[in-house]
Amino acid sequence: MWNKGWSRRSVLEATGTGIGIALAAACAPGGGTGGQAPAAGLKSGVKVSFAFSTAADQASVMTRAAQAVPQKFPGVTAEFVNTQGQNHMDKVTTAMASGTPIDVFTLNPGDMVPFADKGQVRAIDDLIRRDKYDVTDFFEKCFDQYKWKGKSHALPRGFGNQDIYYSTSLWDSAGIKRPSYDWNAKDWTAQEFLDATLRLSRMPGTAGSTGAGVWGWNQGTGLRQWAPWVWMFGGDILNKDATLCILDQAPAVEGLQFLHDLMHKHKVMPPPSARLNTLTAMGNGQLGMAMGIPAEVGRFRQIQGLAFDLAPMPKQVTRMTSGGGIAWHMAAGTPHVNEAWEVQKWIASKDVQMWECEVGGTAPPRKSVIKSPCFNDRTSQPKGLDVFLQAPEFVHTDPQALGWAEAEEIVTTGLASLWDGSKTARQIVQDVVPQVNRLLKERASK
Repeated sequence: MWNKGWSRRSVLEATGTGIGIALAAACAPGGGTGGQAPAAGLKSGVKVSFAFSTAADQASVMTRAAQAVPQKFPGVTAEFVNTQGQNHMDKVTTAMASGTPIDVFTLNPGDMVPFADKGQVRAIDDLIRRDKYDVTDFFEKCFDQYKWKGKSHALPRGFGNQDIYYSTSLWDSAGIKRPSYDWNAKDWTAQEFLDATLRLSRMPGTAGSTGAGVWGWNQGTGLRQWAPWVWMFGGDILNKDATLCILDQAPAVEGLQFLHDLMHKHKVMPPPSARLNTLTAMGNGQLGMAMGIPAEVGRFRQIQGLAFDLAPMPKQVTRMTSGGGIAWHMAAGTPHVNEAWEVQKWIASKDVQMWECEVGGTAPPRKSVIKSPCFNDRTSQPKGLDVFLQAPEFVHTDPQALGWAEAEEIVTTGLASLWDGSKTARQIVQDVVPQVNRLLKERASK
């Protein structure tokens, strides 16, 4: 969560006024380049701090992980800093500016870019090579999204993605054929998706826009909720060099207009202003299907009387979903590189990720954990857990570019007119794209 009084840019600049602090971090022990690892060996009496914003169940896992550090690494202790209820980024950057950085902390892929570019997080390739640390258990897309200028900067904590949850009882009552669980299947096209939402909306009920049916579809408004429609129709947000916004190209416009029409032409999806709660509405028989992430499956299972299953995102030109998660980064200015690295590896380890999986904390970034019973539980619904297992291969990760955080805010502001129906997708991108491209050009020139 961002403090509304701070832009992402101002938060980062607060930790690197001019270039002094960024240079200091790069020149500090374990500085930002990560070119040559320090000699292995741990010092006694070192305490490593690691920060993450999380709820009580996951916080208990992090506390457990911290408590295990002295047994795993004699002489070293660890402190878990839970930033929930605070501004996580403020906490991290303020500590950096004070000269006593939190040693290890979470960032999402987009936030990693300016930190890495300023040398505020440490590249870890040298440590990986030194320790022959195996990163192949991480999904490749997941690990690679934390690279900047060819260097790796993090060990993943999660790799969520967007999938479809649907009410099997409503689908069966509407006579809708259930889609394949296979993301490679030829069926379950965008047209079939639309047909399903229309059939659901014609069912008797009181939830639909006319008060005469259920809602066929619901989703959020964030980047990872609207972007799959752009990719699905063959478009993209930025070009391959991440230097230009290309949302004004025909495929992207078509995907955004499809989403617009679900709300304002076909009226099968409530506008965000309706504030429809997916779990409540599906449990009450007022919603046929919705976009959701794997970590929500436990909540769906808790809805009494709800029979549900999973489906991949539909296909138009291609089948694609969004995802990313967060990852553990090491502060470039930490004076305890070896000790911080051991803790970083430990909290990203299979053991700790299994603990997180057991409390339903996140979609695992490790192949070994995603196949484990804690995630791949076949003893209860849904039957289609293969959707979750295959989805990581179809994730399109977030855009990566200097200035993207601010650019995303411009796009988000523009898309308000898509959600309320006041402008077409074409009108929105004609306004948004030039603004984004000016910003990207400005940031790239600095």
